[in-house]
Amino acid sequence: MQPSQPGEPGSGDERTFQLDLRAIIPVAVLAIVVLTIIFLNLHGREGVEVVTQPAGPSPTLGPTPTPGPSPTPGPLPTIDPAQQTATAELAAGGSGRDQQRQLDLAAVSDALEAYRVENGDYPSTNNNVQTLCVFAEDDAGCALIDFLDPIPLDPRGEPVNNGYFYQSDGQAFALYALRESDVLPECTNVPQHLSAYDSLLCLRGPVTPQETP
Repeated sequence: MQPSQPGEPGSGDERTFQLDLRAIIPVAVLAIVVLTIIFLNLHGREGVEVVTQPAGPSPTLGPTPTPGPSPTPGPLPTIDPAQQTATAELAAGGSGRDQQRQLDLAAVSDALEAYRVENGDYPSTNNNVQTLCVFAEDDAGCALIDFLDPIPLDPRGEPVNNGYFYQSDGQAFALYALRESDVLPECTNVPQHLSAYDSLLCLRGPVTPQETP
């Protein structure tokens, strides 16, 4: 009897081949199960990551603004006492300036009396109204410079418009000044030349010790 050739029916190779397939199938099934578990785990993690991941990129915050320096108050302005006094007088209606004008007119009146004592009469304007002494060559009142130096000016300045005015025929005189307040009485019988001014102070002479200006 001849031995069976490999591969022929009835030979032992067929059994060996069958045994090998049976051993491989469980291993393959196990591998499939393991791969399935791994796949499910990976799929579940991806799902969790997708749910927890923000829908969009996080907003980028700009730099925190730095507050600027606090302003330092400057020094308070210094008020000149003379300016403060002038402001107070203006608020009081110019009463301080009116009182100064009254003193100035009284000083000019004294100078006029001294001039008359020495010269026999007052400096004459031919009874016209002139500035007291703004135009040295034309104003008769400038003759008082030897008796009153300096000849006073109105406290507000601008002597052509705000100055003192003088009128005389040589025998009598009248002095005029602006009036800003009600502290002193208003002049009456104002000459036409000064009618444009709202209110005036005045002093007339000659003045004797018995007379009141």
